[in-house]
Amino acid sequence: MSLPRSAASTPAFWLALTACMCNLLVVLLPIGLLLGLIALILGLIGSARASGANAPTLILTGVSFLIALVWGLSVAAMFAIDPTLS
Repeated sequence: MSLPRSAASTPAFWLALTACMCNLLVVLLPIGLLLGLIALILGLIGSARASGANAPTLILTGVSFLIALVWGLSVAAMFAIDPTLS
């Protein structure tokens, strides 16, 4: 038996997956953040309509934001440690 899905569930999942792939490349990070934000909004709408059906989408969106956070912290650490960059 499958879980009930809303119309926003499938696009939200694919947007979250694309956001993860974009966030793995630092060049595409702004696009990944934008897609992740859209996926988060659609995922929250979908889970409000179909209770609990969007858990994988929300987890994948969280992983996408975690990847972006790691990239951001590594760039910030590089600027904080290297005196020639500041």
